[in-house]
Amino acid sequence: MALTASFSGLQPLAVGAQAAGDDLEAAVKRTGQQLRQSWGADPSTASLPFPAIDLLAAGTGVRKACGGSDPPDDPGSAGIYCPGSARVLLDRMLLKRRVEQYGDSAIAYWIGTALAERFLSGQRGTASLPPAAANLQANCLAGVLIGAAPGRKPVEAQARLEWGPAMAAYNSSQAERMGTRPQRAYALLTGFGATESSCSDADMAALASGRVPDPALLDQLEQVKDERASSSLMAVIASRCRPRPQRSCPRQIRPMKWALSGAPTPTPRGR
Repeated sequence: MALTASFSGLQPLAVGAQAAGDDLEAAVKRTGQQLRQSWGADPSTASLPFPAIDLLAAGTGVRKACGGSDPPDDPGSAGIYCPGSARVLLDRMLLKRRVEQYGDSAIAYWIGTALAERFLSGQRGTASLPPAAANLQANCLAGVLIGAAPGRKPVEAQARLEWGPAMAAYNSSQAERMGTRPQRAYALLTGFGATESSCSDADMAALASGRVPDPALLDQLEQVKDERASSSLMAVIASRCRPRPQRSCPRQIRPMKWALSGAPTPTPRGR
C-alpha cells in the first residue's frame, strides 16, 4: 500500500540532513511540506493544486504504479509525477539509496523534479522539447522550487549534497534521454540562480547540445569525479543565487521559464 504524505505543521528543511538515519516517511513529509510552501509562494504555481505525495511500498516501481509497466529501457527514476492520478510517486528503495548518499537533498531533488513535471504538463502545447532538454528543464524548475524552500542555507562544505542527486540520478547510458550528469547539475544550479542561463525552452535545448553562456562552469562540472569538485566550483554552488535584471533571489518560475538569457551567443561544449 502506498503511503501518502500529509502536509501540515511545517518544519525547517535542513540542507544535507541525513534522512537515511531518520524515518524515511517523516523525511519525505518534512521535505514535501517545504516544497509545498515554495509552490504556494510562486505566482506561477500558487493557484495550482499541490499534488499528494505517495511513498510506494518496497518493490513497486513508479511506472507500474502509474498504470503502466516498468519498460526494459526505463531510466530508473526514483520519483515521477503521474498525470492519471495527479500524484507524485516515489520509489521507496531507489529513494532510500539516494538518501544514504545525499540526505534530504535527494528527497528534495526527486520531489522537486516531479513537481516540475506537474507544472510543465499543463504548459506545453503541441510542440515539445526533445526528451533530454525536457528533463533538463524539469531539473531547472526543480532548482527554482528547492532554492525557494525556507530554511535551506547551504554552506560550501555541503555543496556536494545539493547537486549530487542530479549527477547521480541516471547513468551515462541514459544521457540521450535525460541529459548528461554535468548538464543535469548545471540545470539544477540554474534554477538555484547560480548560472548565467535560464529555464527557458531555448536555454535548455542549448544546454542539451552543450551550449551555455558560461562555458567555464559547465567545463568544471564535466571535470567533477565522484562529486568531488574544485574549491572555486564549490564556492559558486554555495553562493547559490546571484541577482540578475528581472530575476530576483530566490528565483521564480515565470521569469526563469520564459526568460531570454540576455547573454552572448553561447559556445558549444563537448559532451
